[in-house]
Amino acid sequence: MGKCLPFSGVKWILKFLEMHYRALGMEPKMIEIDGGQTVMNCWVPVETSKPAQESTPPKPALVLLHGFGLSGFFGWESQTHAFVKDFRVYVPDLVFFGKSYTNSSERSEIFQAECVKKMLDVLKVDQCHLMGTSYGGMVAFRIASLYPEMVNKVVLASSGIMMDHTTNNKLLEHLKADDIKEILVPKDVAHLKLGLSTATTKKIWAIPSFILRDLYEKFYLDNQKEKEELVDGTVIGSVDAPPLPKITQEVLILWGSKDKIFDPELAVQLKTYIGDKAELHMIEGCGHVPQIEKPREFNQQVLQFLR
Repeated sequence: MGKCLPFSGVKWILKFLEMHYRALGMEPKMIEIDGGQTVMNCWVPVETSKPAQESTPPKPALVLLHGFGLSGFFGWESQTHAFVKDFRVYVPDLVFFGKSYTNSSERSEIFQAECVKKMLDVLKVDQCHLMGTSYGGMVAFRIASLYPEMVNKVVLASSGIMMDHTTNNKLLEHLKADDIKEILVPKDVAHLKLGLSTATTKKIWAIPSFILRDLYEKFYLDNQKEKEELVDGTVIGSVDAPPLPKITQEVLILWGSKDKIFDPELAVQLKTYIGDKAELHMIEGCGHVPQIEKPREFNQQVLQFLR
């Protein structure tokens, strides 16, 4: 969903993004966990053979968790270049997105959180900041609650952590859809276009059909059954969801003021729930993806909070 989408095929965009990540000193790694039952793909800092100077402490780790749709690789490019100077940045694909997969039957965001933790253990990351957007924010929240000793600060962007089983009703009525899976796991390009146009204030309808078709074939054809199971398996917002745990970390909540997916009122509720350790910044004029629509303001807020 970068600005170059209307002018180039998705294949070339991905090639450009790969060059971007590698130029930042990052490389992809496939990491086996649970005895190889699950494999996580993650862009990680390139290991260097140069010994660190004793007077220079290592940079803190920052893990970026993507939303429900594409992959970690596609959508964080405006953040990675802004953060690598101050942080060791890790960008994983969550299970069944990008190149990550599992043979387990588990499908909840809690399982995703456990997988990210085990991946970080393999990478020898024992302390980190977390930043998650939308579905990735739910995973980040679960990691912070399950493993408080590992997580320092948390950034939650556009994440419906306070949703309940009725939250999507208004959106579905507006879109004339029967199930949120029609948007999250689109069965055709028309539904993809509908979902993208709902997520952003940008003019998605101006993107040529061949670009959207490429995007659909690259990111949405694979693992459709498993992704539908991920939607159904999400504990947050389910009918019989247990009470949310409390998290103890400092939290920055970022939200687009025109978010059509998750009403900004959910951001206010989340801040109230977390309490004094949470701060909320509303990004004016943005939809569900402020990190893409207004990356400069988004990054400035994150860096100010994490520093």
